[in-house]
Amino acid sequence: MDSVKLLRRILMLLTVVVILAVLLIIFQLTDFGYRAFMQLKDSSPWLLGIYLAVVAVVALAGLYLVFKIWTLGRSKPQNKKSRVRPSLESVQARLEQAREQGFEAEELDAQLAALPNEQAQELEVAFFGKISTGKSSLIRSLIPDARVETSVIGGSTGKIERFYYQAAQGLSLQLLDMPGTHQAQTVAHLAEEVLAAARRVHIVCYVLDQDITASDKASIMQLNDFGKPLVVVLNKISRYKESERRQLLEHIRSEIPADAQLVAVDSIHAKEVQIQAADGSLRKEERLLGGDVHALVQLFADLEARRGELSSSQRQALIELADDTLSQRLAAFRRERGKSIVKTYSRKAMFGGVAAVGPGTDVIIQGYLGLELIKSLTKLYGVSTQDVDLQGLLEAAGGKVRSQLTVMLALTGNVCKAFPGIGTVLGGASHAVAYGLIFESLGQAIVDTLDKAETQFTTQNVLNAFEQQMQHDMEKRAVSLIKTALGEKYGGA
Repeated sequence: MDSVKLLRRILMLLTVVVILAVLLIIFQLTDFGYRAFMQLKDSSPWLLGIYLAVVAVVALAGLYLVFKIWTLGRSKPQNKKSRVRPSLESVQARLEQAREQGFEAEELDAQLAALPNEQAQELEVAFFGKISTGKSSLIRSLIPDARVETSVIGGSTGKIERFYYQAAQGLSLQLLDMPGTHQAQTVAHLAEEVLAAARRVHIVCYVLDQDITASDKASIMQLNDFGKPLVVVLNKISRYKESERRQLLEHIRSEIPADAQLVAVDSIHAKEVQIQAADGSLRKEERLLGGDVHALVQLFADLEARRGELSSSQRQALIELADDTLSQRLAAFRRERGKSIVKTYSRKAMFGGVAAVGPGTDVIIQGYLGLELIKSLTKLYGVSTQDVDLQGLLEAAGGKVRSQLTVMLALTGNVCKAFPGIGTVLGGASHAVAYGLIFESLGQAIVDTLDKAETQFTTQNVLNAFEQQMQHDMEKRAVSLIKTALGEKYGGA
């Protein structure tokens, strides 16, 4: 208790001292300001102006220095740059570079060759939405003779169906009935092939039959990112009273993008009704009701007037789709080719390490193979090594190896014991396998780093990934390396 009382007294004393110090500073500044005013009040206006200007400059300079000191060493928030839209020429140039590396580009060449060069004669419209929202019946309302199966069981549309709509006033459309997404409880994530189809059309429609849910909103945002005219359709409105319908539309409007169109329709749907006969008896009968889609047809007619603009937008979307497809497939190609390069250099390191005294002292720090490995992988990914100290990277990796060398040699020695006669085959087997593991770990670390992004290829990022690789399934990988080496030695794997 005495220590608590003492601490309280000290804090009270410090508080009094701080308050007195602040008051003293205020009094000193007040006295200084008063004396300065008394001396300058009778001075000429220009001298007073110069004095005030000097005071203002010194004050601003001081504030600027305080700001610079306060922000020194703090990283500035980087603004996200908007994606540069690829051109046909840029995609073709990337394809040519990829082809030089052995990438098979025939399919993408065909896609680019099939790009429309003229204004579309028919606008393509894709209908999305959860199962049982009435997408198929909505198309049936637009095209009564269309062979579209409708069912009370969700998800009757299992694949993309295409239908043609021709109106008397000249409106010509291709309607795509897309597979229904999952139930409302499921997080919305449209399949890649469905999203690719959405990028190929001119207009995207998302069909609701009730209030918008979180998964609906997520899917709508995904579709809106493609930059196409987006139409949100509230279907089956005959189920709601006028006041309910108005409130529902207002809420949906507040949840969708501002530039999205919102229309309310009532597609054809079957309903069981009771009919009273002349004799008073009742019978049940199923009738087709609804079919009011005029608002949607009118909206399509308005959009059709922008056919030229929509055709240009579709062409650009197809170029972007080809560019994204190229990026995905090229990334997969580089990963596989990178693994092959790493495997090749790991085998070379094993056989080159047979006569080495200690792994991690020749090849990693000063070795020719280490430099060639990094150069081969960076060339594969099209990354310049001018800003990276390759020799320094190898030396730093060698430092990581030395700290684990004893454990690694013990592990590879135990693994080699499981292969009778391996000493006569390779000689210095444990050293050779250790070399292979080192190169495999370093190579895979570089591949993983380059695979993330070109800007991620720094010495520190590679070393972090290298350290993780050195802890990953070492025994299993050592066995695999030995089997590979023995298979090559005897001409079969």
